[in-house]
Amino acid sequence: MPYRSALTIIMLSAIVAVGCGLYAYFIPLTGVTGTWGPLAAAFGALCTLIGGVLMVMARHRSQRFLLMSLLALGIVLTAFATYLLHQWVMLTALGVGALGWLGAVSGPEGDRV
Repeated sequence: MPYRSALTIIMLSAIVAVGCGLYAYFIPLTGVTGTWGPLAAAFGALCTLIGGVLMVMARHRSQRFLLMSLLALGIVLTAFATYLLHQWVMLTALGVGALGWLGAVSGPEGDRV
């Protein structure tokens, strides 16, 4: 998978995850309405989105390595939080983001310039 396409998948899945987190916080009868858990998960997804944007701008291999490591950590920890919150749509979105991360790591380096 091309590098930029993989980053697009990461960013789109993070946008969906932020929306799901805010939905769980504000809409009644989600089981976690008004608690800090969905806001924390939405913040983690927002950090994943920001990391994806920074990855697009990263030029050096060391920057990409650091950001990819932080993105992996953010995706995994946010997915764990959404698992504990029973927010399955958000967890699915983060799973798609993890697949995009795998595509970015294993994709060709030709379009990273």
